[in-house]
Amino acid sequence: MKQAMGEAGRGEAGRGEAGAVRAGAVPPGQGAERVAAFVDAVFAIAMTLLAVELPRPPAELIEGDQTRPVMAARLWDFLGDNWGTWLAFVIAFLILGGVWREHHRTLDLVSRVTPRMMWWHVPLLLVVVLLPYASALIGETVANPLAVCLFAGAVAALLLTQAGLLRAVVRDGALRPEADARELRVRAGTLAVVGAFWLLTAGLTWLVDGVTPLWLLTPVVGRVAARVLGRTLPA
Repeated sequence: MKQAMGEAGRGEAGRGEAGAVRAGAVPPGQGAERVAAFVDAVFAIAMTLLAVELPRPPAELIEGDQTRPVMAARLWDFLGDNWGTWLAFVIAFLILGGVWREHHRTLDLVSRVTPRMMWWHVPLLLVVVLLPYASALIGETVANPLAVCLFAGAVAALLLTQAGLLRAVVRDGALRPEADARELRVRAGTLAVVGAFWLLTAGLTWLVDGVTPLWLLTPVVGRVAARVLGRTLPA
């Protein structure tokens, strides 16, 4: 009798432990590891394509019977004439690197990827793969307001979708217990402010010339926004 009761008790304990494991398990399709691996691959390809879009000088421009100083001067002039392409490349590369790092940090803090978070990945990755094209377009001419607007709009969309993803993480309660939800809200608000700044430059390009140097203020805008939000957002 005692042996039977012991076996029954051990069976109940085993079922209880199995139920706890099932309760704490991540549902199928909501694991963060597979999502992170896929996103990493998309970002890596997009950042590589930025360099592929950089213009190459024609051979007849930098080769021939000219002296070495003349060939170097021609190449220097070619690089100077395409300064917009290099500016777009550097800015887009830094933006993609920053958003990728932010995404990497975020997925390290979540216990699962909810359907709402998965939905936000669709526009996020869409803008990521389109940014190299927008960079190449503005590299052709920084004087065309539409080219500048498309590039600034793509960067703004990238930042705003990342902010939406962070808000979805907090809203769905997908954070690990040790994660700080307020810090994530501050980061989301900072991304939203910087995205709004880029949208502002996209609109200004239709009114005034020389908007592109304003993009260099992005780190300053982000730092100020993070400091203000860190002081004003409630706990």
